[in-house]
Amino acid sequence: MNNTNSELSPNFFIVGAPKAGTTSLYHYLEAHPQVFMSSVKEPNYFSYQSSLNQNLYYNERGINNREEYISLFEKAGNKKAIGEASVSYLFYPEAAIKIKNAFPKSRIIIMLRNPVERAISHYNMDYKLGYVDLTFENVIQKKDDSHLNKLYYQQFIELGLYYNQVKRYIELFGRENVLIIFFEDFKNDAPHEVKRIFEFLDVDSDFQTDTSAKYNTFKTPRNSLIRSIYRIKFLRVVLKKLFPQFISDLIKSIILTKNKKKLPDEATMKFLKQIYTPDIKQLEKLLNRDLNTWQ
Repeated sequence: MNNTNSELSPNFFIVGAPKAGTTSLYHYLEAHPQVFMSSVKEPNYFSYQSSLNQNLYYNERGINNREEYISLFEKAGNKKAIGEASVSYLFYPEAAIKIKNAFPKSRIIIMLRNPVERAISHYNMDYKLGYVDLTFENVIQKKDDSHLNKLYYQQFIELGLYYNQVKRYIELFGRENVLIIFFEDFKNDAPHEVKRIFEFLDVDSDFQTDTSAKYNTFKTPRNSLIRSIYRIKFLRVVLKKLFPQFISDLIKSIILTKNKKKLPDEATMKFLKQIYTPDIKQLEKLLNRDLNTWQ
């Protein structure tokens, strides 16, 4: 999997799904001496226009300039595997096509999580960050027909309809160049799954990275005032840039708390499973994997 281009450029992509362990995987791969991960974790270069067209509420457009994008990999040196991790790439069809056109021999890593659990986790994250004030039930039952609520439904529900998203990458890049990692396997035995990924990327699979550290875990602001402040993205960016990582982590440990996630009621859980079951059955056949625990 050597990078033969005159300019250093990515040869593998972690394309999603959101809230399925991609942040942890990014850091585990970054520790490997033969792997280089982009200096910006989620450049969203190949989904930039799609996000812009939708006016997606995150307001995190990413990078739209090719020179700026390629510069993310300029320090890769002689690393064998060069990659990035933008979870928006899985959902948008145009992103997959653009990656194929730009880097046709790339390898693709897709991380999938029980779509019901993923939906709840994604909602909780956006609520924590102040992006959504509606209840989860109101969003998934489409009680509000506004453009914003349609985007909420897309982010929390439609992103978990994996079948067509995964099928697209398999058809574009070939089954042998697409690796599926299930969040449940990753959570239960991260060393084994990381070894599989090293093998897939054709780097030293005997290298042992520390998988005990967990990244992007669920925490909530300690009170409504802190939540109002924390929702201001500019302040979060300043915090990250001004202070060393350990100071930033210390501040977060003070203002955030690891409360138990609030789960939807039984009727809502049943409603979610009804939404996802047909798609899960298709995915089972595509991947030849028993996903009964998701149903």
